[in-house]
Amino acid sequence: MIKVLLERRIKRADYPKLLGYLQDLRAAAVYQPGYVFGETLVRGKDPIDTIVISTWMSEDHWNAWLTSQERIELDSAMTHLLLEEPKIRVYKILGTET
Repeated sequence: MIKVLLERRIKRADYPKLLGYLQDLRAAAVYQPGYVFGETLVRGKDPIDTIVISTWMSEDHWNAWLTSQERIELDSAMTHLLLEEPKIRVYKILGTET
């Protein structure tokens, strides 16, 4: 299994709009093969820094979702709310490799 950390820096005034987009992404991801769990974290009282952590059965499952047309369209819709390109980091969960 893997964990994907997706970091976004948001324009402060656009945070409420971003929450809607993130909910749409999560709702779509739930139905993707290999999706296990996800959560969204914000840093302190300032929501400019947001991290989405998702768990996937494999990196292949994540890559299929990452490159899917549905995800690309949902992700593109929120680009104007971001201060910079999102950072994506993929980590293997030790002891779960097949």
